[in-house]
Amino acid sequence: MRQPLAIFRRIYIVVFLLIALLGLLFIGVTYLATTSFYAASTQLLNKDVAAHIARFTSPYGREGFDRQKADSVFYQAMVISPSAEVYFLDTAGRVIYFHGVPAEIRQWQVSVDPLQRYIQSGGLHYINGPDPRDPDHPKIFSAAAVEGSSGRLGYIYVILGNQQYRSVTQMLVNSRVTPMVLGAVMFILAISLLITVLYIHRFQRRFDEMTRVLERFRAGDFKARFVEREKDELELVTSSFNKLADLLLDNIDRVTASEKERRDFMVNISHDLRTPLAIARGYAETLQLKKGQLSVEEEKEYGELVVSKMRLVEKMVGQLFELSKMESASFEMRREPFVFSEVLQEVVGAVAGDLTVDCRNCTDGSYVYADISMMERVVQNLVVNAKAYGRGQVMIGLSQVGGELVFRIGNEGEPLTGGLLDWINASGDGARPKKPAIGLAIVKKILTLHAYPFHAEVINEKLNVFSFRMQVYTGTGE
Repeated sequence: MRQPLAIFRRIYIVVFLLIALLGLLFIGVTYLATTSFYAASTQLLNKDVAAHIARFTSPYGREGFDRQKADSVFYQAMVISPSAEVYFLDTAGRVIYFHGVPAEIRQWQVSVDPLQRYIQSGGLHYINGPDPRDPDHPKIFSAAAVEGSSGRLGYIYVILGNQQYRSVTQMLVNSRVTPMVLGAVMFILAISLLITVLYIHRFQRRFDEMTRVLERFRAGDFKARFVEREKDELELVTSSFNKLADLLLDNIDRVTASEKERRDFMVNISHDLRTPLAIARGYAETLQLKKGQLSVEEEKEYGELVVSKMRLVEKMVGQLFELSKMESASFEMRREPFVFSEVLQEVVGAVAGDLTVDCRNCTDGSYVYADISMMERVVQNLVVNAKAYGRGQVMIGLSQVGGELVFRIGNEGEPLTGGLLDWINASGDGARPKKPAIGLAIVKKILTLHAYPFHAEVINEKLNVFSFRMQVYTGTGE
């Protein structure tokens, strides 16, 4: 659990730093936006101050610059707006006259470019200009050109926020605005951090639950599952894991059951193999021990029995090999379209021998799409099974039902056991019955590979009927 805790600790630190950075950024942006808005609005509201001075009380005249009238302008400007500083400039931007002592002026030459841009915009654009008293800090202003009969006489340049005004404004910001903004930002940061911490803590608890489930699953508890919650951030992960775990558990159960079936099947088949081998060995030993004491007919009979049992063993081993080959992952079928009734007639003619077969509608011309050799094996095993365990004639029939070709084979004999019926009628390979029934196992495996349903039933407790359905091939697909 140390690693997850370290992860969430880093998440806490990153979130805290991110929120703190956003808070500082918010303060800076708020301060800049507020000051810029105030400066722009102040400049816009006072845009006509310099123009009014130039129109009504301009000290520029034909006789030259009237200092007495300029002093009157200073007085009126200070009465109306104590923060305004009025400068009279010549056409090159040099300060001609101002209210104050010369030592206060640090820059006598003012660039006329900002003034001309301001005048051309009609005072509607937010433009800062140089302050002769404080050239390092450009300020908002109002400007107007003074025109005479002989051309432009100079400029009236009004700084709208002097040094004293800036000091008072900064004091107010430091004493009132800054604490208020900082308090609001700190409150927002605290609320944001609290909500974030609670959310991350909730997420951490959910993560810890998942870790415990994964630990149980890793320790071998394959029934461990996540608790699924609607509208949960991890709903996709938890539901996907639960589905995968269910699939894994199902596969484990299948593998376990298959392994048990394999062991049981091998035990049973070993018993069936030992029986003919033991009989063959007994007759062979008899021939060896009683050599010269048996008649020619007895020796011939014993020899034929030995050969018969060995052929039976060879046949069973071949069937086991065939079944194991079909169950391998690399096994591939070779499907092709063919007329099933033709294969049926060939197999019945070759296998039936002296067996009486009633084949109904066995000339049906329907095509199926399957592996020919494997379907021959199916028909052969079913006919041989009917011949070996049945009494009397065998009834075979073909019929078409809803686009499917249905094959049926039945004969009278010992009724099929319930376990054998359940195994045949179960979907997929299923659990094999205790009696191996290798021939039927091969039939069921082939039909399962082809996805052809296999069915068996007992009618009137004496007629055993096997059937399977095949999709009729129309030439448009499999």
